[in-house]
Amino acid sequence: MKLSRYITVLFSLLVFIILPVNSKGQQVDDLSLLEWQADSLALIERHLEAIDIYREIIICQGEDIRIEDKDRLNYKIGNSLMLTGRDLEAMPYFSSVINNSNVKSDPGLDFDAMTGLGKTYEYTGKHDSAFYWYLEASTLVSQSADTPRIARGVRNMAQLLRVLKRIDEARYYCEQAIELIPGIDDYRAVANIYNEYAYLFELSENYDSAGYYYQQLIDLSIKNGYLKGESVGYSNLASVLEKQQRYEDALDLKYKGLEIDRKIDDYYGMMNSYRGLSTTYLLLKDYVNALDMLNNAHQLCDTSWIVELSGIHFGYYKIYRELDRISDALDHYESYIGFRERINMEESRQNVDELLIRYETELKEQQILLLEQETLLQTKRIRLQWLLIGVLILIGLLLTISSWFWVRNKNYELKQMKMELQHLIFRHKIDSKEDVEIELVVQPSEIYNEWGLTGRESEILYYLGQGYSNSEIGRALFISDNTVKFHIKNIYIKLDVKNRIQALLRCSADQQEPK
Repeated sequence: MKLSRYITVLFSLLVFIILPVNSKGQQVDDLSLLEWQADSLALIERHLEAIDIYREIIICQGEDIRIEDKDRLNYKIGNSLMLTGRDLEAMPYFSSVINNSNVKSDPGLDFDAMTGLGKTYEYTGKHDSAFYWYLEASTLVSQSADTPRIARGVRNMAQLLRVLKRIDEARYYCEQAIELIPGIDDYRAVANIYNEYAYLFELSENYDSAGYYYQQLIDLSIKNGYLKGESVGYSNLASVLEKQQRYEDALDLKYKGLEIDRKIDDYYGMMNSYRGLSTTYLLLKDYVNALDMLNNAHQLCDTSWIVELSGIHFGYYKIYRELDRISDALDHYESYIGFRERINMEESRQNVDELLIRYETELKEQQILLLEQETLLQTKRIRLQWLLIGVLILIGLLLTISSWFWVRNKNYELKQMKMELQHLIFRHKIDSKEDVEIELVVQPSEIYNEWGLTGRESEILYYLGQGYSNSEIGRALFISDNTVKFHIKNIYIKLDVKNRIQALLRCSADQQEPK
């Protein structure tokens, strides 16, 4: 086992031993202890065990749990699920925290949840949704004094735009993060900003600026004893020097990074450093050293690191091809192809799993919607029954009074009372109808604009009020079902509702004006 793993496990054990007693020597309650234990498990990347404990805490507290505590635990569950690659399962937990944002005074947790939701969308390839939530998170803290979170928000947007190859827009957001650096105390966050900004310059082939900011990353890491950041800085700066054909300088930096990886006992880092050295030696046509470095990388590479093994075999192929050892080159190329097929199979299996999870999630949502509709219909039925009973009682009283007047006031008065009775019955029917029915707006422009909806969202809400399904709305407006679902989700957010029935009730004509 690596030294770093020994250290993390030892730290976890110390937390378990020291935590039960606080600074005053008093015993901490069991649930707090459980949460600390789960946090420690997450720290050493045992996320599935941590998730089980977080869920157990929520179940133990039941209905007595505070909203703030439940949101904190839900965020931790979502974060652990995301870190284990179960992004679709993480989404509902982040969404739950965001939906309770109106009852919390501290926007920090909401920001973290929005950022987490953005990452899950980014990791599942839904870049538009990812950018939307990154932007929402950034907007949430933009007017606050939380400079680190502001910088983190704009950096996330810059990174996503860079993945989408929108370099100029990515640089715009990254420049905002650079301007916020003086107010950030976390040197790791600053190091990430320098690294992202330098990489954008590198992609634009502005190697001088890229080298400058990679050097800033290295200097900052040395100043704060951040060895991993220093190693990454050396590796990335070496990449820039290679593109400038300064291969000897690149070798020196890569050897420095390798020494740091050895110092911190980072096997994965050492493996990548050896691969990088092999690449530089290959560019120098020093095939002996290139092959030696690649052998070292192969010895360190764990069998579970399929992507890295694929890259190593491709490196062997290039070296042996240059050495005209065609047979060896072909052997390693076949191994490379085999690993690529395994990678594609695992990706396909993951896609199938994601589709199954998505199907189960949608099925549960439909069941919940049906239960809500049934509850609403039952409530309306009960109200109607009570209303009918009241109407019958009132009619009985009126008939009794009318009979008494008929006996007392003879035919003329009887006719008058009959007319009045008919009038009252007619009025009561109208009043009862107004009490039971909800008068929906028939034109989108009459009220929907008052809720901040766009023209398209107003049209869709109008069709929802007419009983149209998503598919029927899509055909009526010549848009896809996914686009309809996207607009409906935005309508729910703006109206602060969870389903279409609540949305229609919220915008019904007999509701109060929005604040």
